[in-house]
Amino acid sequence: MATRKKAAARPGFNESAKELWLAGVGAVNIVGEEGSRVFNELVEKGKEWQEANEGGRMAKITERAQGFKDDARGVLSKVITPLEDGLSATMQRLGVPTRAEIVQLTHRVEELTKIVQQTRNAAKAKPAAQPRPKAAPKAAPKPAPRAKAGKPKPKAETAVTS
Repeated sequence: MATRKKAAARPGFNESAKELWLAGVGAVNIVGEEGSRVFNELVEKGKEWQEANEGGRMAKITERAQGFKDDARGVLSKVITPLEDGLSATMQRLGVPTRAEIVQLTHRVEELTKIVQQTRNAAKAKPAAQPRPKAAPKAAPKPAPRAKAGKPKPKAETAVTS
């Protein structure tokens, strides 16, 4: 096996690393001091540019963006419409009710529920019918005698004389 040799310290490596570190610290310090001043300058330049181009470039940019938006809506509707038509046709073949049919059915059920509730309330509000006084029972007529089951008796024939 090969043994590792310790990297020999390069002369000046530590100094370069230290200088690099100090340069980074100095950059952070400059940004801290100058950052707010640079930011304020950028804000002023932005205001000047906006005022100078209020009716010009900004209007053109806005108009182009609106055109892209309209184009995107047109393409989207061309794609979505056939998909929706196919989906609704498939759902209709499967017997799935449409949203409009469900809404119509819901309204009808609500109407019928109101009618049933009104009928129940009206039935509860009616006073119970007063019972009629009982009349004396009538004598029931005697039932006619029943014939016995089996062969019917022959009727007596009357002789016809001429």
